[in-house]
Amino acid sequence: MKRNIIFFIALIYLASCTDNSDMTSNQKNGTSNNLSIADEEYKPEDANVLQYVVVVADGYNYDSLRAIAKETSKLLGFKFDMLGRYFNTSRKKIVLPDNYEDDVWAGEYIFRREGGDFVSIEMQGAYIDTLTAKNKRESELFYADTLKMFVFANMYPEKKYADSLLKILKPKFKQATIIPTEIHMGCMH
Repeated sequence: MKRNIIFFIALIYLASCTDNSDMTSNQKNGTSNNLSIADEEYKPEDANVLQYVVVVADGYNYDSLRAIAKETSKLLGFKFDMLGRYFNTSRKKIVLPDNYEDDVWAGEYIFRREGGDFVSIEMQGAYIDTLTAKNKRESELFYADTLKMFVFANMYPEKKYADSLLKILKPKFKQATIIPTEIHMGCMH
């Protein structure tokens, strides 16, 4: 039984990452007899999950944010971890190395999709507040600012956990806040 569940989960994951460009129109609209149950149930919108991201500070100066991130890391006892990304001074953004193993993401920014006991610096444009996202004008202004970064302390699926972390941070970092945002958990290709 456990093996079947693991197989089913793997099948769902693979279905989300499949290139459907070679499918016939009948297969795309679900009328083919050879579609699996996983294909019929998967919906791309289900790949987005509400998370509460704890933001310590934001701004445009990477070095200042890095100092705050290191201070936050020490305060929380979390590791400072940039996931192999670095600040590209000419592009003024956080990116993966050009020789990164996945050609799709080489030289590009890839956002964190899970929390943990680590602190990092993230590009703000990947984490739009759910209220801002609902307002066309505000979301256009938000996405136009491609250089703003923030110190990421953690993210949680429940606000109460983000609130708890925020209480620890607020005495030292007055500007700390929480961003409710939809994080894409599906295939990134």
